Amino acid sequence: MTHTPSSTRRPSEAGFTLLEVLLAFAILSIVTTLMTSIISENMEKAADAIDKRELREIADTIFGRILFEQTEHRNGDEGSVSVDYGQWAGLDQSRADRYSMYRWRLEKEEMVAAGTAEESDDAENLFGDKGDEEETSSAPTGEEGQQEAASIRLIRFTLTVYHQEQPNEPLATLTRYLPPPEFEGTGTGGGR
Repeated sequence: MTHTPSSTRRPSEAGFTLLEVLLAFAILSIVTTLMTSIISENMEKAADAIDKRELREIADTIFGRILFEQTEHRNGDEGSVSVDYGQWAGLDQSRADRYSMYRWRLEKEEMVAAGTAEESDDAENLFGDKGDEEETSSAPTGEEGQQEAASIRLIRFTLTVYHQEQPNEPLATLTRYLPPPEFEGTGTGGGR
C-alpha cells in the first residue's frame, strides 16, 4: 500500500495570485482612507468644541469685567476679544493673536421685571431716541409714586461674541439682569 502525503500541492495552488494581492491592497487602501477621514473629521470636531469652550470662558470673563464696570460701558459698545481678554489675562502678543478674529458687542436695555409692571407702565430704553436720561432728585409722590414703586426696573446686559466675518452669527451670547446702579442697595427699582 502506498501512501501519498496530503501536503503535496499542484503548482497552481502554491500561493496567492497577483490579482488576489492587488485586490487585498485595494481593500486595505479603501479602509485606510475611510478611517483617516473619520479620524480627521473627529479631530476637527474635538478642536472646534475646545475652541468654543475656551471662547465661552473668555466671553464670561469679559462679561464679568463689564458688569463690574457697568457704568463705564454704554449700549452698543464693541471690542476685540484679543485686546480685552489678552490685556486682562496678561497674554503675550502671539497668544492673544489667536483670538484676533473674534469680537464682542454689548447691549444695555432698561426694562421692567416680569409680573411687576402696571398696565400703564412702559419701561423705556435707556439709550432710546429721547436722548440722555433725565435725572430727578425728588421721589415721585401720590398715585404716580405708587405705580413706580410697584414696578421693579432692571437693566438687561447682553454680551454677544462673534467671528468678525460673520457678525450676525453669534458664537456665544450671555445675558444678565441687574438693578440700575443707583438702586443696587435697595433691592427695588423705585423712581429714577
